[in-house]
Amino acid sequence: MELYSCDTMVALGNSTKSGNTIFAKNSDRPVTEAQPLVVIPAEEHKEGEMVRCTYIEIPQAAHTYRVIGSKPYWIWGFEHGMNENNVAIGNEAVWAREPEEKENGLLGMDLLRLGLERGSTAYESLHVITGLLETYGQGGNAAVGMEHRYHNSFLIADPKEAWILDTCGRRWVARRVQDTAGISNCYSTEEHWDEESGDVKEYAYANGWISREVPFHFAKAYSAMSLKHRAAHPRYMRLNKLLKQNAGNITLETIRGIQRDHFEGEILEPRWSPADGLHVSICMHAMTETSSKTAAASHVELIQDKTPVWWNAFAVPCMSVFAPYTVFSKLPETVSNAGAKYSKDSAWWQFERLQYAVETDYCRHMSWWRREADQLEHAFWKQVEEAGIPGDQQIKENTERMLQAVQSAYERIAADEQVSGDPQHQEMNETAKMRAEIL
Repeated sequence: MELYSCDTMVALGNSTKSGNTIFAKNSDRPVTEAQPLVVIPAEEHKEGEMVRCTYIEIPQAAHTYRVIGSKPYWIWGFEHGMNENNVAIGNEAVWAREPEEKENGLLGMDLLRLGLERGSTAYESLHVITGLLETYGQGGNAAVGMEHRYHNSFLIADPKEAWILDTCGRRWVARRVQDTAGISNCYSTEEHWDEESGDVKEYAYANGWISREVPFHFAKAYSAMSLKHRAAHPRYMRLNKLLKQNAGNITLETIRGIQRDHFEGEILEPRWSPADGLHVSICMHAMTETSSKTAAASHVELIQDKTPVWWNAFAVPCMSVFAPYTVFSKLPETVSNAGAKYSKDSAWWQFERLQYAVETDYCRHMSWWRREADQLEHAFWKQVEEAGIPGDQQIKENTERMLQAVQSAYERIAADEQVSGDPQHQEMNETAKMRAEIL
């Protein structure tokens, strides 16, 4: 069974406690695909210079902004990121009635990074992406070891506004966010949008995807109602429900809780474990080798004319630690280092290995690890609250402290020879063991 998932969310100032825009994303990728955090400096480029993206080369811009982004190790683009202008973007894989382009073009992740490198506002980044989309298309395999092609949706935010961009091939529609919004792996634009590529309705009518006799509904017209879409819709509904419930009082802590959500209190209560069976959730755990899992997560409070803190977590958020960085940080090598296989000098792989260990008996190990992780996360939070954005030395010390805690937790679980005899954990134990073979 193949299930792919991501969730991106935003709350504008009219819905947050601070009055500032908050942006966040859980990036879900194929199992064991490393996703480090990188910083790309601003740069001036010569006329005629080209930039090599994942599959194709395109003309480079005269100037590119400094960006911080979370990227699959082998891909040029980002799953989510932010630039020096406080523009943040996340993308989602979506599937349409229209087949994906067969020729290689720009991946959605490439478009996202290009939007950050070339956009000074959310609106400008929106049109950087749509202009490149119309010129070069979106195409290419977006996974290692399997065929994984898709169209893309984007959520683009800055301190003043946010836009949702739904694309299908080289066509697109965009709408301005009014308060809170979350997107998942399904089209979310319905009967109203603010801008479009030009022939969105006529193309759908010509293909018989929707009747002229009913109100035009973009998602209903363009969506492929496949398993992938059906798996995304419950997350999409849950995400927006949680955002609406908290509107007016949303904080980074609220968003952090949403990013760790497994439908607690709605589908499964009082306990939850990945051993209970495959269950899509915002905090996504993989139960098979062909499904996806949350590989990295981030959130940021975007404040006009102020450098914001970019909070980043490796692996699934419920087992991870959100640590503070900035777009102007010099990142430790361990934070930006990750490849196809386990490496002890990679923060991403250290968290991934710990996740495998925890999932051998999730409820038992999480009972103590989450407490330790929360203490560490709270210490980082107090540090930012008292001293402001972290400097390079502070980030280095934070990283060392965090990875020491992860190593100690892994060693504690490895030394514990007791294996749960609870039958409901058996499937998870076997899956975790299988994944651990790559280490």
